[in-house]
Amino acid sequence: MTKSNRTLNRIILFVLGLVAVVVGLAMGAGVLPAVQDAISPYVDLPSSLTVPASSLWIVAAVCAVVIVLALLYAFTRGGGGTAVAVRERSGDDAVTVNVALVRDVVEHELSGVRDVVGSRVDTYLVRRQRAARIRVAVRRGGDAVTVLDAVDRAVAELDRTLGREVPVLVHLTGGTRSALAKPTRVH
Repeated sequence: MTKSNRTLNRIILFVLGLVAVVVGLAMGAGVLPAVQDAISPYVDLPSSLTVPASSLWIVAAVCAVVIVLALLYAFTRGGGGTAVAVRERSGDDAVTVNVALVRDVVEHELSGVRDVVGSRVDTYLVRRQRAARIRVAVRRGGDAVTVLDAVDRAVAELDRTLGREVPVLVHLTGGTRSALAKPTRVH
């Protein structure tokens, strides 16, 4: 539910990190003798280098543009995650419902289900509409149909509590937490 691809984000971060390392080594080789000694077996460094002042300003301007673009990219990504589940306005009054209420309702409704190990609720702003994502960890070998019925009841209770329907994405998960969960004991 973010605005960009996770793989693209990681590629961009890798390239920026690689460029930062290379620039840092180059700058260090020009200033610090210890870096010069460490790099000299692998790279032939010139003993003296004359750089015109205008080219230093060009390099500084390019670096500033890259930094601004990186900050702009970082601050415009990942949008959508919000702590507000519902916001209703009526004239001058406004009612805001926090995601904690949604979590409490869902956890309360799923607490009696034997095959549920845990749940997590997040809310997002998707195309200017608030939506909830409910992740439910299902016990290994658990009955997914029973869990989905319980989640449906939890969502219906949530809609009754809020007084309106909230779009919901349900994600059933398994994995390490489910595999390591203690078996339910009947008393």
